[in-house]
Amino acid sequence: MNESKRSFIASLEQNSPIVQTELLRKNGLTSREIKVLADANVMRRLRQGYYVFASREAEIGDLPLIAALVPMGVFCLQTAIAYHELATVNPAEINVALPRIANEPTLPEHLNARYFHMTDSHYQLGVSAVMIDGCPVKLYDAEKTVCDCFKYDREVEKSVALEALKNYVARHRNIQKLMDYAKRMGKRNTIQPYLETML
Repeated sequence: MNESKRSFIASLEQNSPIVQTELLRKNGLTSREIKVLADANVMRRLRQGYYVFASREAEIGDLPLIAALVPMGVFCLQTAIAYHELATVNPAEINVALPRIANEPTLPEHLNARYFHMTDSHYQLGVSAVMIDGCPVKLYDAEKTVCDCFKYDREVEKSVALEALKNYVARHRNIQKLMDYAKRMGKRNTIQPYLETML
């Protein structure tokens, strides 16, 4: 491996803990050179097409790993509730939304994820980008998360949904935006009576 490739790898390692094989090949690394890096424990294979730099692996959690391995995924439901601190939840699994027709990517065994397939209109609504452990991830904003609590009432207990709504209201969030989302998701009539008692 020549000096320019070594420099490229060092730059990648500094800027992002996870790298795709496609990017390595586009920058001139051969399959053999990639294997040498893996054998030398410079990076570890997560799944086909994805590696994590060994020096950075300890600093990133499960959410950035899943975000990198499931590019179409958006963190939702219990995972988004916990991120926004809308309710007291201790999810045993990471909830990931996908478009209805998308395939469910296989993840390493230690990443306990559950997929939820949504219609395009619900999947695209309220997606926000945040940084977690220095990595970009997509998750639903607080308004979409509250609405999801009522939309997916088989997955989220009613007490958790009401706690999420109460905490949302207490923080003086955007009630107009919340009700717009609720209308678009067919949950306005469900949420509004609870909301009126809290305002």
